[in-house]
Amino acid sequence: MLGGKIKHSELAARIIVEGALTILQGKTPPGQLPVKPEVLSDREAEDLGLPPGGTVLCYPLGEKGVFFDMVGSRMVVWYNGADADRATGVLDAALKKAYPSTKLVIDAEHPQQSDLRVRAYDVKLSEGLMATIEVSYAKPGAYAAKFSAIVVGMAIKH
Repeated sequence: MLGGKIKHSELAARIIVEGALTILQGKTPPGQLPVKPEVLSDREAEDLGLPPGGTVLCYPLGEKGVFFDMVGSRMVVWYNGADADRATGVLDAALKKAYPSTKLVIDAEHPQQSDLRVRAYDVKLSEGLMATIEVSYAKPGAYAAKFSAIVVGMAIKH
């Protein structure tokens, strides 16, 4: 059991807000996260169902950990179990604190998976730069608690 006192939901939110969104702005993330990531090999990434060529990290926490995959300006953060039922609320609060102009643009049934919901945010990062974050999460009472967030950076043309 690694990772100390931080919860999976808090770690996932920090990876997204302090890590992914900061990286998209071309900046170095502030400070260190409380859990040191392990870089996964292409083979380990393949075992997770990911194509080779990305940067895949596992932040070991509890029995399963929180995962991060980055290819270009697209990043994915996900985990199953633990407190995945809390992750969307924790992320929502962290986004609004760090980026007050964040807009929730979708909160609906997931179009392909009946046990999930989908939520999407538009986050203005700086002049000429924004990110969309698409979150998939288990409905209350769903059999398996899941959380994933796809973060994509985009230039804004005026």
